[in-house]
Amino acid sequence: MKFDKKFLIFLPNLFSFTLAGFASTVSNSTDYIVLSQYKLEDIKKLPITPCKDDSDCPSYSNRCAFDIEIDAGVCDMNVYCNKFNGCVALLNSFDSHKSTSLIIDSFQTPNDEKDPNISKCKSDSDCFTNICKEGVCIVDDSDPIYNCIIAEFGVHQGHVTCGKAANQLCDDHEDCISNQCFDVCDSNYYNHTNDASTITLTKILGIMILLILSVLLN
Repeated sequence: MKFDKKFLIFLPNLFSFTLAGFASTVSNSTDYIVLSQYKLEDIKKLPITPCKDDSDCPSYSNRCAFDIEIDAGVCDMNVYCNKFNGCVALLNSFDSHKSTSLIIDSFQTPNDEKDPNISKCKSDSDCFTNICKEGVCIVDDSDPIYNCIIAEFGVHQGHVTCGKAANQLCDDHEDCISNQCFDVCDSNYYNHTNDASTITLTKILGIMILLILSVLLN
């Protein structure tokens, strides 16, 4: 039996497409949008959109973050990506305490400290990581979750910033969207830029105090 060469070339591509299409268990809702055409690298390249109000923003944006002091705004986003599900954009209406069809929060073990009101999973398909254990979504260290945001760093940002989400394994602070790594990414956001400014100011004040003391002592 002879096969058309074109069909033989097409067959593996069809198979891989089918696997990719059925891998994700996430579908659109009023609280989030599945960005099926995007991967993490695509999200990083999304343009920064200036705005005055929410109507100026694309569908995947969760708000127009507007700073009245500088009269400028940017369309913010809260996007999560991994290899299994691709990327999903959370909208303002998304509530991690109520959502059962999409649970983003994941932990290294079921016994990790967590918000007692967080949604509990019943099956692997409830979790963005696709791992549910004892009602808790568990981190897949081989397929970490990344979080991409904009306005948290200020409305003047020129690019999308992405980093590993809370409780994902990390090597240093820069791995994490929170800028805090203690073997796993901490959930509390910490801005290194602000920290650097604080350190610089502290040094200046220290030098001034030393100069004043030296004058007084002389």
